[in-house]
Amino acid sequence: MMPPFVLVDGSYFLFRAYHAIPPLTTSTGLHTNAIRGAIAAIQKLMRRIEPTHMAVIFDTPEPTFRHQLSPIYKGDRPAMPDDLSEQIPYLHALIRALGIPLYSLAGAEADDVIGTLTKHAEKEGHNVLISTGDKDMAQLVNERVKLEDSFKERVLDVDGVFEKFGVWPHQIIDYLTLMGDASDGILGVPGVGAKTAAKLLNEYECLGRILENVDNIKGRVGKNLKEHVETIAIDHQLASIVCDLDLSLEWNDLELQNPNTNELRKLYTELEFRNQLQSLDHPNNPNSKTYKQNTQAIVKQDAVTTQNDIDQATATSQDDQLGQSTYHTVLTQDDWNPLLTRMQNAEKFAIDTETTHLDYRFAEMVGFSIAFDSKDAYYVPFVHDYENAPMQLDRDRILQEIKPIIENPNIKKIGHHLKYDAHIFSNHGIHLQGWYFDTMLASYVFNSTATRHGMDDVARLYLSHLNTTFEQIAGKGAKQKTFNQIELSIAGHYAAEDAHVTWRLYEVLNEKLKDSPELLNILHNVEMPVASILTQMEEVGIQLDPDFLSKLSGEFSITMQSLEEKAIEIAGESFNISSPKQVGEVIFDKLGVKGGKKTASGQYSTSESVLEKLEHPIAEIILEHRGLAKLKSTYTDRLVEQANKDTMRVHTSYHQANTATGRLSSSDPNLQNIPIRGEIGRQIRKAFIAPQGKVILAADYSQIELRLMAHFSQDEALIDAFNNGQDIHQRTAAEVLGIALDEVTSDQRRQAKAVNFGLLYGMSEFGLTRQLGFTREESRAYIKQYFHRYPGIYEYMQSTRQVALEQGFVETVLGRRLYTPDINARNVMVRKGAERAAINAPLQGSAADIIKLAMIEVDKNIPKEQATLLLQVHDELVFEADPAYVDQLIPQIKEVMSSVLKLSVPLDVEVGLGNNWDEAH
Repeated sequence: MMPPFVLVDGSYFLFRAYHAIPPLTTSTGLHTNAIRGAIAAIQKLMRRIEPTHMAVIFDTPEPTFRHQLSPIYKGDRPAMPDDLSEQIPYLHALIRALGIPLYSLAGAEADDVIGTLTKHAEKEGHNVLISTGDKDMAQLVNERVKLEDSFKERVLDVDGVFEKFGVWPHQIIDYLTLMGDASDGILGVPGVGAKTAAKLLNEYECLGRILENVDNIKGRVGKNLKEHVETIAIDHQLASIVCDLDLSLEWNDLELQNPNTNELRKLYTELEFRNQLQSLDHPNNPNSKTYKQNTQAIVKQDAVTTQNDIDQATATSQDDQLGQSTYHTVLTQDDWNPLLTRMQNAEKFAIDTETTHLDYRFAEMVGFSIAFDSKDAYYVPFVHDYENAPMQLDRDRILQEIKPIIENPNIKKIGHHLKYDAHIFSNHGIHLQGWYFDTMLASYVFNSTATRHGMDDVARLYLSHLNTTFEQIAGKGAKQKTFNQIELSIAGHYAAEDAHVTWRLYEVLNEKLKDSPELLNILHNVEMPVASILTQMEEVGIQLDPDFLSKLSGEFSITMQSLEEKAIEIAGESFNISSPKQVGEVIFDKLGVKGGKKTASGQYSTSESVLEKLEHPIAEIILEHRGLAKLKSTYTDRLVEQANKDTMRVHTSYHQANTATGRLSSSDPNLQNIPIRGEIGRQIRKAFIAPQGKVILAADYSQIELRLMAHFSQDEALIDAFNNGQDIHQRTAAEVLGIALDEVTSDQRRQAKAVNFGLLYGMSEFGLTRQLGFTREESRAYIKQYFHRYPGIYEYMQSTRQVALEQGFVETVLGRRLYTPDINARNVMVRKGAERAAINAPLQGSAADIIKLAMIEVDKNIPKEQATLLLQVHDELVFEADPAYVDQLIPQIKEVMSSVLKLSVPLDVEVGLGNNWDEAH
């Protein structure tokens, strides 16, 4: 079970510690009691929960929208004492130095930042633990979100909220509105306390129904409810946590980082935290002088770890957690010879490489580890070069000896993230064959959402084993060692453990997958072949035109400057066009444009959706400026930096185990997000070029998710349209509007297209209304008629919801299981979101399966000297092709891709050619 995403109410921790701990000062008079208490509480929480992602959130001194709503909001709170305010910068600095993400937003309260991060995390499928003493936060509690007062270690789940307050989490806002909160300046209704508020909500369910039935509420309470309707509305806003702030945070921004030891040393010294300062030199600290001796405790009591034993060739250790097993470090020819023979005669083995760098492009092999069963594991080191390191076997000679084994397709290779190991072997002229079982991919195929799929996480989940981490043996931060610098008494155990754990994971996951032939098929006949193909694609890369990118960056800069000047001219004053705050003030205050709406921070929203609706030339200018700025920073300025300087080819990294649906993702650069809409966005694709004597060929599945909807739903009208090659959006418009195909206008087709694709992603009446400008009645009528004409789609949606509810997962066309953990959530919004995801998941997941099958069949059937596969982006494959063969390649690729799977409708493939990706797309 993955640890929850932890959100700490830093302001609460600060005040709680300040009042709980007696005054403490340094020799210079600096107060430290709040710092000590807050840091201690945060670290205690982290030790107990062991989160991978968290954030500490603080209030800021700026007023918020709530102060504008109510002049008495938090008006009774005393000013912060000087001896507390002086501690805040130090607390912030310590939190950051410890590698803990810290966040605050001017004009927003910590509650609102926490609420927004909570909702984002929920949408991404993460559980959340909010550490706070603020009862307002109870409104955020649901099946995925819990509260904890970490000073009391009391956890509140959904039932706990009811037990404490007498109302459910979704009623907390109404509860606070009715009873008021003197500390926040929420007046409440006179005569309504906690018990009365709970009683009213239990009887009438919500504030709205209480007000609708106010005539039935007798006595002073009923009278006061009637008299305070206006203040009730304001109090309701004051009590509501805002959950849609624009925080511009990515999930990676919330990951715990390695502590900055140098910064900690400086802070601990100034704060006179002597124990903490000494801890930086404690044996358990990776940067300490005594860390090596301490780490050897990882190797069990009967391990042979002396330098003398290493010089004699074999260091062994026992791993009691995974059963009786012996780890060997192989240093002499006498010990290598029998291991080589065993490798040559093995049916299969688990293998793992140790390297100098995580990026395969820059990594050298330091050694490799291997396991043939769960009893023994071996590490063969080559280039450990610390002081007094023992002699090791010659890398070039050993690699030449194992090259025929690694390249033998009949000897099965087991690994965890074999693609990385394949790259490392390739760096040394060895091409891995016999890809058999990748335990990372097996974990992903078995259940993509049960855990992250790194070895440590998978071992923890399926073996109940805690791996030795790299940080434990190498340290952290700037002083972290590379693997070749680590003593063999430690490195040998770590490396052998990797191979041993991989073998054990193979045994466990292979057994689990045997119960599902479909999943076993996906692993062996889809994911494993794709991993091998991705290795080739990553190594080949795609060529960039740096001069074009540089020219484009220059053009963007000139255009952006021109746009800025135009905006200033229209505004009649100078302002920062990149500042949303200033943009909002200029448009809505200075120019008086209608349609302004303030966000929770009290600023006008100037989001893309807002600006697109404004009928004023300055809005269009700002949108164009923003689009260019994003393209420039993300692509035209960045792509050349990411390319190989010698070849000017960019090598993206593909990830098979990141998404819930089976879709591939990529990074460095993320080519899945290369823009395609709009003329300027398309310019980016022009930078991806064919080298001299080649052309770019792009093959794209057309409307694949709609075709899959036809297959899954078996809707007769939808199947008929695709089988007869009709324009599906035109056919939909004709069906819904009851007109002939040739009578459908372009606007009617556009509306039908929005509905066709919108329903795939669970578009509601409200969504249709917003996107097409319909009234709610028009949207309701359109959707009703749509389902009348396509009853199979309606039935598919209903039955898929039911399947997800009953078994907890839905399946792709190949039988890949896509789990829906929130389908039974009590929170209606969460449950509805899970239902929408369940409807879409078989379509997205099946599209992912199909493009992977296409990659496999293309690899088998298209000669590489004629066309080399470079990229896979969504439903598209991009090749570098020999122009002499394109006439035969185009029909061949179409045939291969369209026949990978038999559906109820044809798989249509569109192929284009060009000197660059844009021309071919």
